[in-house]
Amino acid sequence: MASLSIRTFSDTLVNATAPWLDDLAAGIHAIWDPLLGPDGPSGLKDALYGTWLGHPLHPAVTDIPIGLWSASALLDAAGMEYGADLTLKAGTLGALAAAVTGVAQWHDLQNDEEPRRLGTLHAAMNVGATTLYGLSWVLRDTDSRKAGIAASAAGLGLASLAALVGGDLSFRLGVGVSRVAFETPPTDWTSVIALDGLEDGTLTRVEPDGIEPLVLLRQGDAVLAASATCTHVGGPLDEGEVQGTCVTCPWHGSVFDLANGQVVDGPATSPLHAFETRIHEGDVQVRVKDAI
Repeated sequence: MASLSIRTFSDTLVNATAPWLDDLAAGIHAIWDPLLGPDGPSGLKDALYGTWLGHPLHPAVTDIPIGLWSASALLDAAGMEYGADLTLKAGTLGALAAAVTGVAQWHDLQNDEEPRRLGTLHAAMNVGATTLYGLSWVLRDTDSRKAGIAASAAGLGLASLAALVGGDLSFRLGVGVSRVAFETPPTDWTSVIALDGLEDGTLTRVEPDGIEPLVLLRQGDAVLAASATCTHVGGPLDEGEVQGTCVTCPWHGSVFDLANGQVVDGPATSPLHAFETRIHEGDVQVRVKDAI
C-alpha cells in the first residue's frame, strides 16, 4: 500500500505539471550541455557520473545533506543550537554536490519521457528544499531563530518528498542500474554463430536463444565477445565505433574494452559481461569469463 501511494504521489505531480517540467528540463539540459554533453570534458563527466567508483556517485552523495539535515532537526529539538546550525550549514553545502552529481546522472535521460520528467521534478523539489535551508541559515545568523527553525522544518519535509521521488527513479524506473544486471551469461560453452559469419574488424550483434544479446569482434582468428547493451542507458554497442579492442557507445560515448568488459570512459559506471571464446567445428562458442 505504501509503494502504491508513493507512485500515485509521483504520477499525480508529474501529470499535473508535465508541460512545465518539459520546459524546465529543456532549460536545465541546455545550461549543462557544454559540460555534460558529448563535447564536455570527459574527466569531469567521469568524476561526476561515478565511473571511477564503479557505480553512480549521486546516490552516495545524497546521504550527506539528508543525514546532516536530519541531525540538525534532532539537535534543534534538543536545544543544541551550535550543533544544529553547524550540521544545517554543512548539509546545505553538501546539497550543492548532490545537485551537480544528480544533474550528471539525469543529463542523458532526455529521450525517456518519464525519467526525464520525474528527474526534473526531483531536482526542482530539492532546489526548493535547499533554498529553504539557505533561508534558515540566514535567519539563524540574524537572530531570527524561530523563523529559521520553521524554514528548515519545511525544507526537511520537502527534501523527504524529493527523496521519495528519487527512490521511484532508482527502484521503479531503474535509473543508474546496469542494463545487464539481470542477464545470466552462460557458464558452459555455447555456440552463437559460425566463424564464417563474422567479418574481420567489424562489430556483429548476435542474439542466441537463452542468452543476452552479444557483440562480437573478429580480429583474425581471434574473436572478442561481450554484452551488446551499454550498461549506461542501453545503447546498442554493435552500432558503435571500434578502436583496437574498445568500442564506443553511439548514444552517449561510453567506451568499453571488449577484451574484459571494463569501462574505459563514462558515463557508464558498470562493466559489460565479458566472455571467453573458442572456435569449435567452425562455430564461435562463448562462456562467461571466470566460469568454472
